[in-house]
Amino acid sequence: MMKIFNRTSNTIAALLLSLSAQSANASNITFEISGVQAKGKLYIQLFKGEDNYQQGKAHNATIVVAKEGITKVSFADIEQGEYALRFFHDQDDNGEMATNLFGMPTEGYGFSNNAKPNYGPVDYSEIKFEVGKDQQVVNKTEVIY
Repeated sequence: MMKIFNRTSNTIAALLLSLSAQSANASNITFEISGVQAKGKLYIQLFKGEDNYQQGKAHNATIVVAKEGITKVSFADIEQGEYALRFFHDQDDNGEMATNLFGMPTEGYGFSNNAKPNYGPVDYSEIKFEVGKDQQVVNKTEVIY
């Protein structure tokens, strides 16, 4: 019985050490999205690495109520690596990005690093940014309407 207790307490101690080491090396990312028009919601996706971005596999995502001016969104406990962010402003609150006949967005959208598309999708190299160990990252961008 005592062996089981010792083994269990050693496992718990190792798990706690692992969690505290992971938390000590984690970083936080804050996005300041300016030019937001009130009403609707902002759908924001954070991607880790180019492959995940190209495949649409978000590392983290959130939905916030749009408020006029600057909206700040934070992602906590992010591990080191290369990231990219994209968002859209769901002004009609239907959960989808509205587009016109040609597939062009009719609602606001944007990317990290304030990257702007140029007659086609924005290139990943323009929106990527690095997150280091135990770092506070602030990335500013503006909504494209």
